[in-house]
Amino acid sequence: MTVHPTQAADANQPPPPGRFRRLSRRARLPVLGVTVSVLLLALAVSWIAVRGLLARSHLRTAQNEIVALDRALRGSDRLSGAALRSRIGMISAETAVARKLTGDPLWALLDHVPTIGCPSRSVRSMVTAVDRLVADSRTLLDPKGSVLDLDSLRSGTTIDVDRIATARPAADTTHNAITQFRRQLESTSSCGAIGDGIGLADARDTGMQYAERLERAAATLDLATRLVPPMMGADGPRRYLLVVQNPAESRATGGIIGAFGLLTVTDGRIELADISGNGRLPGGPTQRGPATQLPPELESMYAAAEPTRVWANANLTPHYPTVGSFYTALYQAGTGVHVDGTVSIDPTTLAYLLAATRPAVLPDGRIVPAGRLVELVESQVYAEIANASGRDDFFATVGRAVYDAVASGTGNTSALLSALGRAASEGRLLVSSNHPAEQKILETTALGGALPESDGPYLAVVTQNAAASKLDYWMRRSTDYHSVRRPDGSADVTITIRITNAAPAGLGDYVRNRSDQPAPGQPGSGQSAPPKGNPDAQNLLSLAVYTGAGSGLQAATLDGLPVGMRRDVERGHPVLSTPLPVNRGQTRTLVLRLWEPVARPTLLFRPQPLVVPEAFTASGVRSVAPWSRNPE
Repeated sequence: MTVHPTQAADANQPPPPGRFRRLSRRARLPVLGVTVSVLLLALAVSWIAVRGLLARSHLRTAQNEIVALDRALRGSDRLSGAALRSRIGMISAETAVARKLTGDPLWALLDHVPTIGCPSRSVRSMVTAVDRLVADSRTLLDPKGSVLDLDSLRSGTTIDVDRIATARPAADTTHNAITQFRRQLESTSSCGAIGDGIGLADARDTGMQYAERLERAAATLDLATRLVPPMMGADGPRRYLLVVQNPAESRATGGIIGAFGLLTVTDGRIELADISGNGRLPGGPTQRGPATQLPPELESMYAAAEPTRVWANANLTPHYPTVGSFYTALYQAGTGVHVDGTVSIDPTTLAYLLAATRPAVLPDGRIVPAGRLVELVESQVYAEIANASGRDDFFATVGRAVYDAVASGTGNTSALLSALGRAASEGRLLVSSNHPAEQKILETTALGGALPESDGPYLAVVTQNAAASKLDYWMRRSTDYHSVRRPDGSADVTITIRITNAAPAGLGDYVRNRSDQPAPGQPGSGQSAPPKGNPDAQNLLSLAVYTGAGSGLQAATLDGLPVGMRRDVERGHPVLSTPLPVNRGQTRTLVLRLWEPVARPTLLFRPQPLVVPEAFTASGVRSVAPWSRNPE
């Protein structure tokens, strides 16, 4: 290429001013565009950040109000209907503002920006979910009052069943709304490291915890609106056999029947007819013939104990629907009176109720506080009153005094419901209905006490007194469940059960009773029968372990030595059992090694209501109640 002199000279000279300016504009336009874009983006991010902080502030206020509302509904605070509606209104207003702050076009635009788009979408999703949940849940608040205004629902022992029935559509809507809220949180991304850095993951996890608890509460409320009105006599009077169990002589559902009464419920009003000790059981402690047929599945396990004739053995099975049917049949055979179902409680349940109301006052002026009731009726009474008739009268007097305390209207309804809920979760409060539709619903709850027919890990340890003594008041029990998953999806399980006889010296003859004497020592126990009168208070138990469907026993040892276990099946669950004498001061250790065909992350564990609750630990799995929803 030839370069002309003039061109070369021009190349070494500065360009004319006008030309320079034209080239400068062209060169600076892209720079200016980038600058403006960055500035606009910065402004947008700043705007969104400010709105995000504002939204967070409103959500935090709403969260504080929700915590306060939760505390109030659990009974530590008390709210009137107006205060309740005001608090719900405040929560709704705060979440609505937060949703508006995260719902403008700029925030939506941020969803498409790399890196920060995920947190933006997740925040907006969670805020929208919270606001929608609060809006949908407001249907529970009726201008005339809400079922959440618990104190106004109860007057003494009368429940406003009409208001509960009216709340059914709202309860169903709220339950569905909470379920949708939980599902939306589950599908919301926590956005990895960025989400962790801005607290998104923590917010999501906290929301999930609230959602799971709310869903359980909403399911309970939904069931209550379905069950409470008819079972509380909204459609006509109902009668229920009240059974007060005595765990000092243990049975699968708690203890032998120690006292009984008849509850009559009319339009929400509960009345207790005469309550009596077990010395006055209808038809006598053992009736002339079976009151009903024993299911074929139970014959090999329980036929010898005659649970359809012997009141004290009616609850040998842990499946309470069967127990309830036995109790009602025995009562009807002995009295000719038909009942609509049963309610089983124990002295610990009564103590929970006294703690929520006031101490019981006996006719002689003696005051029985909640903390003294269990010891009084399960242990002290046997030292103070020598004859059975006197004890029966005393049990009836205490039962009536506890009923009067609850009926007095003292305490708040939230605390009473919490007491009943605690008793139900521990298996101490059980209910059956002779109305099939109601019974079907009950069996899905802790109140129904059903032995579930399902696969997967399951455990229920059951000890039953085999000598008609009252030594189980001094029984202490601990259980450890250890699961190791196999590559094929099954699991190796080790169950370690320790039972201690903590009875002191000097207990009375009635407490130390051994109805099995002069029988020889139990096979495989390594111990002989105690001397006549059982002066050393040796306890005699029947120990049964219910495991998961299809599980198989690999080995069993008692105190380190091989032991034979009887094998039965109840409602699909293998039942491994053995007689177990336990000397005073002794701890006996049973170790079972099992193969579980299905290794799931959760174990359905059913506690037995004992005087002192069982100490339970689990490793390799998470334990939940058999009646939990979404146990996985």
